[in-house]
Amino acid sequence: MALSPQWLDQLRTRVTLSSVIMRTTKLQRAGHEWKACCPFHDEKTPSFTVNDAKGFYHCFGCGAHGDVIRWMTDQRGLQFMDAVKELAAEAGMDMPAPDPREAQRAQKRAGLHDAMGAAQEFFVSELASQRGQVARDYLAKRGFSSAIMREFGFGYAPDERQAIPKALASLPPQFLVEGGLRIAIDGKDPYDRFRDRLMLPIHDVRGRVIAFGGRILTPKEGAPKYLNSPETPLFDKGRTLYNVHRAGPAARKSERIVVVEGYMDVIALANAGIAEGVAPLGTALTENHIAELWRHVPCPTLCFDGDAAGQRAVRRAIERALPLLRPGHSLKIAWLPAGLDPDDLIKAQGVAAFEQVLEKAQPLMEALWSLEARAAPLDTPEAKAGLKARLLAHVETIEEPDVRSLYRRDLLDRFSAFAFPPRERSRESAPFQPRKDWRRERIEPVPRALVQRLETFSNGGSRPALLAEIIRHLVAFPQLIADHKPALHELGQADRESQLLIEPFLEWSETLEVRSESAIFDRRWGSRSAEHSALGFLGEATDAATAREDLADALGMLVERPALAAALKAATERFQIDPEGAIAEQQRLLKRIKRLDDHISEIAKDRIARAKPVRNTDFDASTRESGERIGQETDFH
Repeated sequence: MALSPQWLDQLRTRVTLSSVIMRTTKLQRAGHEWKACCPFHDEKTPSFTVNDAKGFYHCFGCGAHGDVIRWMTDQRGLQFMDAVKELAAEAGMDMPAPDPREAQRAQKRAGLHDAMGAAQEFFVSELASQRGQVARDYLAKRGFSSAIMREFGFGYAPDERQAIPKALASLPPQFLVEGGLRIAIDGKDPYDRFRDRLMLPIHDVRGRVIAFGGRILTPKEGAPKYLNSPETPLFDKGRTLYNVHRAGPAARKSERIVVVEGYMDVIALANAGIAEGVAPLGTALTENHIAELWRHVPCPTLCFDGDAAGQRAVRRAIERALPLLRPGHSLKIAWLPAGLDPDDLIKAQGVAAFEQVLEKAQPLMEALWSLEARAAPLDTPEAKAGLKARLLAHVETIEEPDVRSLYRRDLLDRFSAFAFPPRERSRESAPFQPRKDWRRERIEPVPRALVQRLETFSNGGSRPALLAEIIRHLVAFPQLIADHKPALHELGQADRESQLLIEPFLEWSETLEVRSESAIFDRRWGSRSAEHSALGFLGEATDAATAREDLADALGMLVERPALAAALKAATERFQIDPEGAIAEQQRLLKRIKRLDDHISEIAKDRIARAKPVRNTDFDASTRESGERIGQETDFH
């Protein structure tokens, strides 16, 4: 069914937004608008407003915002088309003519929904019967309250092959097969899929039964402990989250949603008073699952076991989430103690212990670092370089540019701090107490060999020219050197030509005594200090923080380039083992290298165009015994 933008706009104008919201939320008139306490989060003073003239609602507390259709999907939990149909009926508008094939599919889905509802009633009645005693004993052993048992709709499938068609004789037999309740094999009579199992209904976001999960009660050889319905016209396990129809409204109030490994974990949380639990159904967390979670909260928490299987599940979830990350939306990772599921932890230590696990949840980036740092021993330079290559490969999958840049910078900073820890000083020195009248009697000269090497290096191409410009900038503002020593060390180790420039520069910088009042240049530099630079390293900068970030970005690009080259070499070496994967990795890395080289070339040209020539005499002036300061005529910008 095609819904044009014009038709949807007409629908919005036909329905008064406040009248729809008033059905579930108490509104108070406030001038030309309405106000209320936000239904999406707990608050004591109203910050939720409704504007009928503009056709939207907005909460200044949690940021919830949308029109009447968004209200129906987010607050009521309806699918988009269901929300539109309900509003159209209220507005007296006819829905556009449906596609005959879609109408046929809708009719079939309606019949399947009836079959699922009837099956649920049958399973519940069987649990209460004499045949359900074993299932009731299991539930009592698990400690589930009667209220939780009713809320989650526990049932029992008897140990018979033809129980379902007998109980649901009024339904067409094909619905029982297409709904996953029965198994049909050519040449054999159909038989019930679920037998002698504790049954749990699986609902869609509207609360309709669309599938079932069954836990075996009497172990049998070859029979799985848990069995879910197969995929059907109603049930897509890659899109369905167990308990989302209950957890969604609870999550909007608590501003959290907790993803656990299975539906029994979800029920254990609910039994302990935590209503925001959901779980995937027989599959790893998918992109569609993550999108559904983000409809409810911007940063869901994944809570898996701390064992190897849990770590694999988290790794897969992180790899799925990275390309989808966008401003304000991410994941948190909470680790359970190895060998314990939520129910075990709550029974042993109480619900407070589980809450502590959630409070200690790691941001996604920190969890990514932890997983990769533990993936292999890091006792050699090659292993450390491998860690960096793996981290950068993850970063490159992030599609949102700002998020990708911030991840790259933070992970490279963390790697530099790990791989290049500060060296211990050979002798202790008392903390420096600056004096207002402090002046260096004789400045440290910039070695003539370093000046010449800078000039030569500048002519070696875009990357060398950019590195030479960075060194010149740091010579002008030596108070910045300490912040970038780890990255410079890393670049020197990765590239021999760069090392020939970096090592002499760092040796010279060790002789400086950088002070907050003055560095190697006197106060005649005035506003040209690092804190008041009018020009950032990559362009116009309005503040010192931006200028510093620009310099870090430029150096980060140079550091990333050899890491990408190493990753490309590793991908080439894997060609014999995994040709298809190696080729795909090569193509991705080559594209990234080209983009990076082009960017470096643009920056280098821009910096050189904006910089005045640096003459040797500018550096030589530093050796004058008269105490004159260098830089009077020098321009490093």
